[in-house]
Amino acid sequence: MKTEIPTKSWKSYIPKSVSLYYVDYNENLNGQEALQEACIRQNSLIPLYEKVQEWYMEQETDNLDEILGHIKESMTKDRRLRTYRKHENEIRDMLYERNDTDPSDGLIRNSSITNMFYSLGVETDGCDTYGNTRTESETMTCHRIRRALRLKKGQYDDRILELTGNASYGGELRIYFNAMFNKLLTGDPGNDFKSIRFHGDVVVALADSRNGSGYDITLPIDVTLPFRRDNLFVDSQVHYSYADEVCGMCSDWCGSTKWETGMKPLKGSIRASRMAGHLQQEAGYEKTFREGKCTSGDMNYKRHRDTFYINSFPCGNRCPHCGTFWID
Repeated sequence: MKTEIPTKSWKSYIPKSVSLYYVDYNENLNGQEALQEACIRQNSLIPLYEKVQEWYMEQETDNLDEILGHIKESMTKDRRLRTYRKHENEIRDMLYERNDTDPSDGLIRNSSITNMFYSLGVETDGCDTYGNTRTESETMTCHRIRRALRLKKGQYDDRILELTGNASYGGELRIYFNAMFNKLLTGDPGNDFKSIRFHGDVVVALADSRNGSGYDITLPIDVTLPFRRDNLFVDSQVHYSYADEVCGMCSDWCGSTKWETGMKPLKGSIRASRMAGHLQQEAGYEKTFREGKCTSGDMNYKRHRDTFYINSFPCGNRCPHCGTFWID
């Protein structure tokens, strides 16, 4: 066996930087809005990192093996094979340390903006399914909306009346905007944003995600609100999605709303949205459906089987398994 010639350190064979991953231009997080919602909830990219490890594991292994192969070949030519074998694990660790690519960055960079909404924690009632009138006067509803939006008395009264008059079934008061989800993360759950400002032609909606109804208007306002993460949502992850399932909007429909977050605390507070509880309820419904069952009162038609139509008053569809009824 030829004697090794220790001409240089084994570390010198390792490239200064390596790329263990490659993200193609058409790889992105479009259609991965449940994952974006998970990041929003946790105020962290950890859910994304966990998925990236799963998606790019094979690519990482192939690239690492290829680079190790080149290093082994170079060291073998220099009669350093025994040194390579002795330090192979250390070489592997150094390659991980010198990796200069992060698939998460590439996926985010290739992704489109997402429809978001920020709930102001205000619920309004309306006519029920049978046409019974709302329990609250329209004047009081308008007053609560103006107060939540920090508007002066009489300001944009005609637009507020338009909103309440057309959202006849009531709903939650929301501001809709577009954003890259990572821009709404501090990455530190203990040091979250303190405020969120909306300005420009702000899209304001009363949306009922439980029953699938609502209406929106635009207001030329500039309002800064206390930031409450539990009031921030990816719209597509709330059933019914106002933009998609209720209105069939294009993704840029609320692009006129400008926004920015801040770290300076504000006086006052904002009421919690009920949507966080709604999402937990939806997750329970999904789990039950995956187990082959359904839940009474779940109004998502897709989570029921063998539904049939009743052609007598009140007309509608019924689920034979749990009894849920959808009136026409």
